[in-house]
Amino acid sequence: MNFVNDNFKKVIDISKDYQSVINQFKKDVTNFSNIFHDDANLKSNWGHQYFCNDDGGRLIFDLNKPHEHVCCVCNKVYEGQPYDGVWTYMYRNEAIVEALKSATLYYYTKDNKFREITMKIISFYSDNYKKFVIHTKEDVVFDNLKNMSWGCGKIMPQGLNESIIAIRIVQSLELIKSEDIKDFIKSIKNNLLYPMVELLVPQVNAIHNIRAWNIAAIGSIALFCNDLNLFNFCYNSEFGIKAQLDKGVSEDGFWFEGSILYNFFLLEGITSFMLLSEVYNHPFEEKEKSIITQMLVRAYMYSFDNDILPNPNDGWPNLNLKTFSYVYHMASRVFGEDSKIGNITKLIENKKIIRTSLPLSQSIYSKNGIALERLLFNTDFNYSKTTKVERSNYNYKNSNFAMLRNDKLNLFIKYGLNGPSHAHPDILNIEVAYKDTLISRDISNAGYKSNLCNKWHRKTLCHNTVICGGENITSRSPGVATLLKNKIIAFHKDVYEKIDYKRECLILENGFEDTFYVKSNNTKTKDFIFHVESQFNFNGVIEHFNKVENLGYEDNGYQYLEDIVELTQNEIKLTNGYLELFLSFVLPVDGKFYMMKTMDNPVTTKRISFLIRSYEKNPIFKMKLKCKEL
Repeated sequence: MNFVNDNFKKVIDISKDYQSVINQFKKDVTNFSNIFHDDANLKSNWGHQYFCNDDGGRLIFDLNKPHEHVCCVCNKVYEGQPYDGVWTYMYRNEAIVEALKSATLYYYTKDNKFREITMKIISFYSDNYKKFVIHTKEDVVFDNLKNMSWGCGKIMPQGLNESIIAIRIVQSLELIKSEDIKDFIKSIKNNLLYPMVELLVPQVNAIHNIRAWNIAAIGSIALFCNDLNLFNFCYNSEFGIKAQLDKGVSEDGFWFEGSILYNFFLLEGITSFMLLSEVYNHPFEEKEKSIITQMLVRAYMYSFDNDILPNPNDGWPNLNLKTFSYVYHMASRVFGEDSKIGNITKLIENKKIIRTSLPLSQSIYSKNGIALERLLFNTDFNYSKTTKVERSNYNYKNSNFAMLRNDKLNLFIKYGLNGPSHAHPDILNIEVAYKDTLISRDISNAGYKSNLCNKWHRKTLCHNTVICGGENITSRSPGVATLLKNKIIAFHKDVYEKIDYKRECLILENGFEDTFYVKSNNTKTKDFIFHVESQFNFNGVIEHFNKVENLGYEDNGYQYLEDIVELTQNEIKLTNGYLELFLSFVLPVDGKFYMMKTMDNPVTTKRISFLIRSYEKNPIFKMKLKCKEL
């Protein structure tokens, strides 16, 4: 199989949309190549540090401002380290992206100037690879490979990012390779690709998304260099691809870390390796292909009907299936247009929804629309020919996720965890959508080094569940759930020590009923909280309320609650102009009912949040929500 689809040039020649992508690539590549300059003495820093501490907004990467880093939300300017180092990381990532775009242009035009741009950029990193310092994302430096710790990069801040650019370098070389540049290719293999392998191989020591990326990079290099021993290591070793998929993916077809983002992030690396293995006639075995197929099909099935993805645990806010269409395109190149994956790829592309982009390690989209992978692999798909795939209720027992749905409303629940990796403390959290409208979502988090990530986004109070004693939920273990036709009953033992939770959600034609049971042996505060999306406002006037200064706690997110009022009425109407929400709450005997504003992600908007507080040992919280289209 060829790396690029056979009708690549033919289809682009007659498509205005694809021609627009090509023209944009030409501008991008030409502008970047004219200013390209890097310095091997500069050390790169971790991308998760490139976020504002005040509002969680990403800092703006400006090619022309290596020492000025402006928040995209509040315009606050950050200077010095680690921000300059993160700029260096992002600049190098951009360099490799432009090299790949230029290689794509060469493949299409056969104009040598584009191949020369790709060669120029890759040559710099090849010629200088020995000069780059070995270091971790925590900025720890090592003299040599023998004494380095896990997670090191050279060009990039860590082995993960080194793996990402290694794959893009191999893809670029695959597009420009020919007999007349065999000496160049040989030099790159000896001075860049194999030294990258030496850096990455010692880091493959566990079942984990980063190690899977390491394996995918090493495997891509092995294929390009026709190194079968190295390929065998990547496929069959203790932590090779077979082990990563067999041990890391649940029977439900979901990556064990419990994050939608990391599920797709893992798939990106593995799928790129799978595609290249087809090109070099060393295809993945059927078991591994079946697991990858299941993961991609299930991802479509556990999305809301509007293609927005639930967002438990670590990730980025507002993800949807179009965010990851490039992964589907790589898989479709392997499985074909008429496969399940090919059909789902076309369904995703046809959905009228704006793609949410990723803030770090960004994939390549033209104007955030057409992915490079679509351009290379699937321009010749007939996107008007699709088969409808019906989504239904599900309970992924090994992943602790379930979804209730009818033709209007979708309710997602996370009822447990499979360990601490990338976990948020939000057992029995729910997310709700009504047709195209999100009513309540998980706002995920900002970069891991942002203050708000650890002080708000990773706090129990930030989610739709119950907080005991003002402390974060402590459990990182699985839960149990029973799924009926229109009801989910979820149970989790020892959410906190000797405190059990049960949540029952009954889906209605235009809403749902929610009953939350807490079983404990203490009279600490139990705070039931439900957040409503910032687009909703009051439909009418709130009467009979008292302003409250605070709820008695100063950390774990309580310090961020704003405009707190105690309500004496327990029925609320909200509207976003075209959908009205009617919320009613039944309080425990001693319950007090509060309303407040809480931070969205980023904090450009505020959510309306409702909190019921009880001191009972075994309180029962009840909520009913109905939707009415205006």
